Amino acid sequence: MQGVVVLVILLGIAFAAGYLTRDQVSRKKRHQARRWRDYVEPDWLQTRPPANTNEVTATNRMARPTVVNGELGQMLDRWETRARARRTG
Repeated sequence: MQGVVVLVILLGIAFAAGYLTRDQVSRKKRHQARRWRDYVEPDWLQTRPPANTNEVTATNRMARPTVVNGELGQMLDRWETRARARRTG
């Protein structure tokens, strides 16, 4: 009988330790979130919408990005141009 009581007490301690740990982690995350509220996005960071949006312009053509950066941007621009050409015939 004493073994069962000891196991129940140990189980209670384990649950309490888990909840206390979870509370500490949550407090830490909330503290970091409060610090980041004052974060101001730097000017060099682009504020354009992401390139994978499917917004269509009034003329039923995909909106083209204004700036193509690097080789990846050029490659994606070529793919989009070819796909646009296939769709229009």
